[in-house]
Amino acid sequence: MQLNRIIALVLVAVCFISATFGIQRRQMDESLNFKKALDRDRLELVALDGAISGGRASATGAMGVRDRLRELIEDDSVKGVLLSINSPGGTVGASKELYEAVKDLSEKKPVVVSMLDQATSGGYYAASPATKIYANGGTLTGSIGVILNGFNAKELLDKVGIQSQTIKTGPYKDIFSPFRESSEPERQLLQELLQSTYQEFITDVSKGRKMDLEVVRKLADGRIYTGRQAKDNKLVDALGTLDQAIADLRGLSRKKFNLSTEKELPIRKSPASFERLLDQLLGQSSVSIALPFFDISGTGAISGAIAEKLASKFSGQNMQAGNFDPPILLMPSWFN
Repeated sequence: MQLNRIIALVLVAVCFISATFGIQRRQMDESLNFKKALDRDRLELVALDGAISGGRASATGAMGVRDRLRELIEDDSVKGVLLSINSPGGTVGASKELYEAVKDLSEKKPVVVSMLDQATSGGYYAASPATKIYANGGTLTGSIGVILNGFNAKELLDKVGIQSQTIKTGPYKDIFSPFRESSEPERQLLQELLQSTYQEFITDVSKGRKMDLEVVRKLADGRIYTGRQAKDNKLVDALGTLDQAIADLRGLSRKKFNLSTEKELPIRKSPASFERLLDQLLGQSSVSIALPFFDISGTGAISGAIAEKLASKFSGQNMQAGNFDPPILLMPSWFN
C-alpha cells in the first residue's frame, strides 16, 4: 500500500515537471517566432497626430514620435519608414526635434511622409527633410512662419477696478503681460526673436527640400496651401493616398538596400514601448500621489525605474502649472 502511494506521487511529480517544461518550451518557441517575425526585413508606420509640443502624453505625440524615429535609426531590420502626419503645428523646440530626427533617419534609410488632413507649420517643418512627401489634393499644408499670440486686458480690468501689481528683476521679465500694453522696445525685441526663429525655419526647409532659400522665403508668408498647390510649388513631391505612399516607400527601400522585388517587406504600425504607455497613462491622470509611497528601500528615497518615472512626471506637472512664460508657436493663427 505504501509502495503504491510512493509510485503515484512519483508519477504526479513526473507529470508536473513534464507539463512545466512543456509550457516553458512552448513559450520559448512562441517568443522566438515572434522575435523572428520582428527581426525580418520590413517597413514601419509611425503616426504623428495632434498639436506638436514637448510633452510625452502619447505614443503619437511629438516626443513619442521623435523617440521612435531615433530608435529606428539603429534598427537594421527596418528598411524604410512611413511617417503619417496629421498636425496643425506647435512649439518651436519640439518641431525642431522632429525635424532633426527625420533628417538623421532619412540619411540611413528612406523616409516617406504621408500628409492626411493637415500638416501645417511645425507639421510641415517635421516633414520637410523626408526622402519623399505625399499629400492628398485637399490636404492643408504650408503655413510656414512663426507666431506669438497674446492679449491686452488692461482696459477691461480698469473698468472693474482691478489693478495689476508686478515685482520683477528686469525690464523685460513681464514682457507680453496681458495686464498692460507692450512698449515699443518690447515689440522690437519680440519681433527680432520671431525673425530669428523664422530664419532658422525657412533655412531648414530649404535644406530639407533642396530648394533655393529665396524661393522658400517667397512661399513662407504664412499662407496655407492645398496639397495640389503645394505640389505645384514643390513643397511636396507627389499627390497620393497612404497606400500609394507605402508602395513608393517599398520601391525606394528595395532600391536603397538592393533587395529583390520578390522581397515582401511587410509594413507594421510602430509599437508603443512600456515607457511611452506609462507616459500616456500618467499624462491622462490628474491623481495626486504622495511620493514617499514609492519608498522601496525604506530609506525615504524614491528608487526604481518606475518610481523615478512617476516622480519626474508629477514634479514636471507641478512645475508646468506655475509657468506663465508665453510659448512661441509654429502653427496657423486660426488654430489658437
